[in-house]
Amino acid sequence: MSKEIKGPNLDRRGFMGASTLGTGAALVGLGAAGCAMAQEASANPAEGAPQVDFPEDPRLFGGSGTNRTEMDLRDCEVEGDWPKDLDGAFYRVGPDPQYPKPEEWEGDIPFDGEGHVSMFRIKDGHVDYKTRYARNARWNAQAEARRSLFGMYRNPGTDDPSVAGLNRGTANTQLFTHHGKLLVFKEDSPPVAMDPLTLETTDPEYTFGGKLQSQTHTAHPKIDPLTGEFISFGYEANGFLSKDVNVFTADKDGNITWSVTVEAPYAGMMHDFCATQDYVVLYLTNMAADADLIAEGGPHFRYNSQLPCYLGVLRRGGDGSDIKWFTGPNLFCTHVMGGWNEGTKITVDMDGGEGNQFPFFPSLHEPWDPVKGTGYLRRFTVDLADGGDSYEAVTIFPEITGVLARQDDRYHTLPYRWGFLQANGGWAIIDHQEGSSRVFSIDGTSLSEMCFVPRTPDAPEGDGYLIGLGSVQTEGGRSDLILLDLANVDAGPRARVKMPYRCVGQVHGWWADASAITAA
Repeated sequence: MSKEIKGPNLDRRGFMGASTLGTGAALVGLGAAGCAMAQEASANPAEGAPQVDFPEDPRLFGGSGTNRTEMDLRDCEVEGDWPKDLDGAFYRVGPDPQYPKPEEWEGDIPFDGEGHVSMFRIKDGHVDYKTRYARNARWNAQAEARRSLFGMYRNPGTDDPSVAGLNRGTANTQLFTHHGKLLVFKEDSPPVAMDPLTLETTDPEYTFGGKLQSQTHTAHPKIDPLTGEFISFGYEANGFLSKDVNVFTADKDGNITWSVTVEAPYAGMMHDFCATQDYVVLYLTNMAADADLIAEGGPHFRYNSQLPCYLGVLRRGGDGSDIKWFTGPNLFCTHVMGGWNEGTKITVDMDGGEGNQFPFFPSLHEPWDPVKGTGYLRRFTVDLADGGDSYEAVTIFPEITGVLARQDDRYHTLPYRWGFLQANGGWAIIDHQEGSSRVFSIDGTSLSEMCFVPRTPDAPEGDGYLIGLGSVQTEGGRSDLILLDLANVDAGPRARVKMPYRCVGQVHGWWADASAITAA
């Protein structure tokens, strides 16, 4: 079968791998008529049972290869000087298609694969590897039907009628440990709770004891290092395409202690946010939820360069009535490196471009521009005492281009010194105090997003390691887990775990000390 594919090219590895910006998957075969015909055909016994056959074209959903294998590998091969006192787990999650899409939806974006969680459990110098799918409502329904039941990305109108009204979240973007649970996130749905040691799904739709007042939950909550509070939000909180945003905190035991709902200027992507000691800062990009595109059978979002971007600020613990939406330079920023406030002056560092960074979503007014989509670190500032209605945004460390900004996660809400960025297949290390930057790379290996690991749980900021997966291009893409000692970057990796195969891909990862996972 041949099919004309239009648009830029992005395979699944490019989407979840080490490149700072890929090219986009085309949208093909859109339309409700095609969906109806496929449903009629699948109901015809003469057609036979549905066959699990992923397309060969890498531009189609799942066409660049899938993993799909839940596995356990005890005592991985470890090379180098792995710290014997390092005790914890490195978790990763990414989309890994459970089944191929029907032909009319095979142009779906790669980010719509079901969430496959992996864990490297590290203790006494030994490393064990385990993977499991997040078994939420979507995964379970498809497992029972033994075929794909969900159509285009966040478009319920393209789904099989048998799953109408079912939570269609994929749990494929990020994961955190908090109050004894491994919480796995996709921003259109509540988290999935998993056992942090076995990866067994313990709650396919976790709502904080029924207290979550939102139908959605961000992929990027924060933890207050002073109180242990879980700070989070969900956009489209009160239903599909709603402008409502629910902001809440939960205490160290997972009890929701504060929850307010505010209204955004329009329904659009709010992938990450910033929490400071006194404020919550929301960022609305101009990747707008597009009802017309959805009605045509397309994905949820379309980039609209003519819409303003907004910075929304509200006080933590208040009733939400003080929220103020500021406008400023239109920057497509998706990940927060860090942020803090000094009185009424708020500073937020985010990575982002001047244009659409997600070319697998269509643009309303102009073609995708890879130059405008290039990511730089941007510093946003606003002073609530000024009485103005705009924010300032400047580029910092312009010598570094990259995406997926991170920090020492123990410094959420606080002034911070060290930041990290995935940059051109390597890891950028940024010292805000000294105003310096450098990029660590390994010849022949593309590095995925990293996490910071403290040398000890109470080590000073930045004293520790970077951990992340590398794809060894000279060995067919086989995976290495890389541990870089920040005290001696020039020495190269302190240790690596040499995996015998290419590990399941990731979007984001998370390091958890043994104390956070009730380790045995």
